[in-house]
Amino acid sequence: MGVKGKQKTAAISRAAAPTAYPPPGQYSVTQRITLLCPTPGARIYYTVDGSEPHAGSALFDPYQLIFLDALNEGNRGLKTYYTIRAIAIKDGMAASGIASFDYTIDRRDRDVYVSKAIHPGVRMISDFDDDKMFLITGSRRALLIDTGMGNGDLRGYVQSFTGDLPLDVVITHGHPDHIAAMGQFQADHRVYMHPADLPMVRNFVDTRGYAIDLRRIQEVHEGFRFDLGDRTLVVYEVPGHADGELVLLDETNGILFAGDAVGSNRPTIVDAAWLHMKGRPPVDVFLSALQVFRAKVRGRVREIYTGHNDEPLYGEAYLDSLQRAAQKVVDQGSGILTPSLRPAGAWQVIEGDRLADPNWAAINLMPETALSAPPGKIATLSNLQVGGIALNPGFAPDRFSYMATLENSAGAVEIIATATSSLYSRLTINGTAVESGEPFRADLPPGDNRFDIRVTSPDGTITSAYMLVVNRKS
Repeated sequence: MGVKGKQKTAAISRAAAPTAYPPPGQYSVTQRITLLCPTPGARIYYTVDGSEPHAGSALFDPYQLIFLDALNEGNRGLKTYYTIRAIAIKDGMAASGIASFDYTIDRRDRDVYVSKAIHPGVRMISDFDDDKMFLITGSRRALLIDTGMGNGDLRGYVQSFTGDLPLDVVITHGHPDHIAAMGQFQADHRVYMHPADLPMVRNFVDTRGYAIDLRRIQEVHEGFRFDLGDRTLVVYEVPGHADGELVLLDETNGILFAGDAVGSNRPTIVDAAWLHMKGRPPVDVFLSALQVFRAKVRGRVREIYTGHNDEPLYGEAYLDSLQRAAQKVVDQGSGILTPSLRPAGAWQVIEGDRLADPNWAAINLMPETALSAPPGKIATLSNLQVGGIALNPGFAPDRFSYMATLENSAGAVEIIATATSSLYSRLTINGTAVESGEPFRADLPPGDNRFDIRVTSPDGTITSAYMLVVNRKS
């Protein structure tokens, strides 16, 4: 009599349960939630009303993060509760278990400010929307950088830390989340801002009713120094996000207060360098502004505090990421852009892993205005340096004639020409081929020395000529 064989049924593996970033918990501002699943190819379905998710629920799109809004009722901040439930499904596998994520958004009142000391003599102040202001207290004076978007008594709050110490205020740029309380200081403090952003401020005075006296805004430009006694902050211009965008470098401590000039990279909100708004320059022009600034401060920036990051960025590493992001668009074109995670409708380039790299960077752009010319047709320099000598006028890609004066008796100088596109086909100085970004040693007899610098586009069809005159005083 035969023995009946036992049938074996293969176990069906199960998809891993989804996880959420940022993790569940309490936050004070709007969050954008990313759902993740370690099972490759799994689809994540979710609900935000507490109901059980299934294959007919909303499908998570990594380019459309789940929006958990922070709410105010008038001035009063509200505490709002959200529950996200999610399931992962993959063909040929059993569905995952249901994961549940609870969030509380506890919004601050619009007239409330909070702060913390981040360095000796440096305090980070946050308004209801976590816009950042910085109060630097020196031995003789104090300096407030930006005035946020709140409507509380910022002046009184600042004075609680400065006492009778003289105070100046500097605005990094004219957007509303940096200027709202500016007028509180104008009666008896000097308030500084680059004049290029005055039209923008005037618009917000008219449309939002900000109590700002435009006539009492002091002009400030690159090179201005705020001497606080035991430390000095130097102003640099880095236009892009705004025409009058300023940054301030604490030279002694290597701290850069950057406003929005180099963007922010909070991974949860989600942040970027915003160049997608109407009237903003193409990314090749921003790349030049970034390179010009970095050449002036090379090796001196240890930490960067932006207008929105909660923690400092490591200076050179973050700026390297931002520069690489810009360079990718210059070299490869707008076809590499992906939908922006914020705001909807914009596009962006990302360098680094948002969820793992603290120095990741992103730039928001619009494809039709991302570049001043197609990648193959870019024939400009992005920087020109002459042995540490200041150029007159300062460098800009669309300015083709420069002067520089050598005050000492040196008989030679190093010229560094940087091509905007790293795919340029030819770069020459007085007919000699040179490498982009590499020093070219030039002899300098007394008097005017003329250098013809030419750069040819990647496709070889366009050549731009820059003229540099270096005067060596005899």
